[in-house]
Amino acid sequence: MPKHYFNTLILIDSYNKPDRAIDSNNAISKRLKTYGVKQSNISFQIPLFTKDVKGLYADSNIIANHHLLLTGTFMSLRPQFEGIETHRLVKRGIGLRYIYNTGQKGVWFFDIAPFVTKDMTYQSKAYARLASTIVYSYNFSDRFNMRGGITKSFLWGNRYYLPFIGLRFGRLDRVNLSIQFPRSININLPLNNKAVFSIYTKPQGGMYIFSNQDSLYFNKSVPTFHFTRYELNTGLRFDLRLKHLNFYTALGFSTKNNITFYSDKHNSSAVGSYNTYFYTKKLPSTLYLNLGLLIKIGKTKSIYNNRNLYDAIDLNNTMGLPNRNAQIPVPAKKTSKTNLESIQDLIDYNDF
Repeated sequence: MPKHYFNTLILIDSYNKPDRAIDSNNAISKRLKTYGVKQSNISFQIPLFTKDVKGLYADSNIIANHHLLLTGTFMSLRPQFEGIETHRLVKRGIGLRYIYNTGQKGVWFFDIAPFVTKDMTYQSKAYARLASTIVYSYNFSDRFNMRGGITKSFLWGNRYYLPFIGLRFGRLDRVNLSIQFPRSININLPLNNKAVFSIYTKPQGGMYIFSNQDSLYFNKSVPTFHFTRYELNTGLRFDLRLKHLNFYTALGFSTKNNITFYSDKHNSSAVGSYNTYFYTKKLPSTLYLNLGLLIKIGKTKSIYNNRNLYDAIDLNNTMGLPNRNAQIPVPAKKTSKTNLESIQDLIDYNDF
């Protein structure tokens, strides 16, 4: 028998956008010339522990659940600057995620995700960081949900401590609108039990250690500095959901583009976000292409029509692998199979 409610998942993701000229009289801008992005990522989640807790009364059907998951990410980012050699920046992290389904209307979510970044092109030192999130999710009904919490995020190209606020209108296994600040806004439109179409907007970015081998930083004796990027992606996504494999493709516009180089030394004592930089640049909008393959391993306990477990899975996916709730079954559309010819002999018009 399956032990867990969550699948073991492996995600292979590719994100690309073309080079655009950096238009500026700044000396560093002239040196860099262009900017584009080539990014690949392998992420996973593995359920480690699951425990069901029955209700307070013997005849109660309410069941609470404790879930512990191991998470990991291995990302490779290659910012495309025509004027310098390509730097391969890597992000590697292993974390833990605890989810508690109260069995009534609430779900608690705790995530700790330490990671290191490194410039592999010049074998720079590894720089350690920690992302974390605490959220409480409350289901007023199948069709309305609210969430609140706090998150330490690097999505906006800096070290921000942000409030987490979430609203969802509509059932998770049907058409719904999900607003999850600062993560994403999605309109999810299931076409059938194997295909899901969505319209979305979400930030993308991060902070990476960057070698000063190109002498971009004026003090040539400084070995590294922090390279940060962020953008706002708005586009269309199509998911094909098979039994053990899910495929998705997304295309849209990348706006609010920014890159910034922060000094490591001058921000070492910063308590909150970094604020001392030697280069920052806003960049023009462009198209992007995102492709992905999701591998689902193993069987799970039944979650059919369980509102809180649906919410727990959606909460986990909002903070982790962007798989459009591949584990939540979409009901097949009902079709009428009545054959009118087979009953016409039973009808006598004289009866009316």
